[in-house]
Amino acid sequence: MTNCNNCLLGSKTQILPRIDWNIRFFGAHKQTVYSNWSMTKEYHHAFEILIVLDGTQETLFENEQYLIEKEDILLIPPGFEHINKCHASESMTYFCAHFDIDEPSLRIRLMKNCEWVYNPSHPYHSRLKKCLLKWIDILDDPHISFAKAKLRAQVILFELLEVLVDIQPLNDNKTNQTMTTAKYAKEIAEAIKWNFKKKAGEKSEHTDFSIHIQPIIASLGISPNYGLEVFQKVYRMSPRKYLSDLKLQEAKILLQQPELPLKEIAHRLGYNNLSHFSRQFKRWTGINPSEYRKKTNI
Repeated sequence: MTNCNNCLLGSKTQILPRIDWNIRFFGAHKQTVYSNWSMTKEYHHAFEILIVLDGTQETLFENEQYLIEKEDILLIPPGFEHINKCHASESMTYFCAHFDIDEPSLRIRLMKNCEWVYNPSHPYHSRLKKCLLKWIDILDDPHISFAKAKLRAQVILFELLEVLVDIQPLNDNKTNQTMTTAKYAKEIAEAIKWNFKKKAGEKSEHTDFSIHIQPIIASLGISPNYGLEVFQKVYRMSPRKYLSDLKLQEAKILLQQPELPLKEIAHRLGYNNLSHFSRQFKRWTGINPSEYRKKTNI
């Protein structure tokens, strides 16, 4: 019999990279607004991308005014305050979406190197626009199922991220200098994620679901204060907010399993009673868990 180890001698192995990212896509909508329309000052922990389909939008961003004309694309990184207004004499139509990715090195590159406004003359405008129009096609398809719409929207998000990666400069020494910071932030995020999954997987009613951030950071050999600082710098949110987002994502997954009672879902997420979980879920999403379950299991 031939030794299996010998079978591998001289062979060439090609391995695709391991993927362990949290990718979020939310808040996507197309809307027509009138000349007096204006949003209050806001900022997000995620990226916002917007295309003006008709009319003109005025955006106040970092104390500067930008006029976003028809077919212009606006990309706002996480944590930047901005105000959007209709600048057209009659109406404006736009499409916008929010997305996020918790891979810190990629997140830093996108935040540092991507431009804010892409007009039709920009070399990457057509590729960005193609992705956004694909999302709009989903909105305009009356026959697409909810599950298929979600899958297709995620595929398009990966296409968009590929375009944004292509925009990055080949040699970015400034970004490379921040990779140590990104490494620490990633380690903290992974440790929080591991602790959360471990607690969520325990079935005992007496499980202590408390997750304390600073001891987790210290267990990695990182000063808690420094860890909080680098995490905020990379993710534009606190570790506590990151943990809250993990809970929200897990809650949405569990609610899409109709055989699971709401009380059990609340327990899995560390809530002592269903009412507490329901209140928190409504703060997150604007609707209660029962309404969300009904909406997503049509």
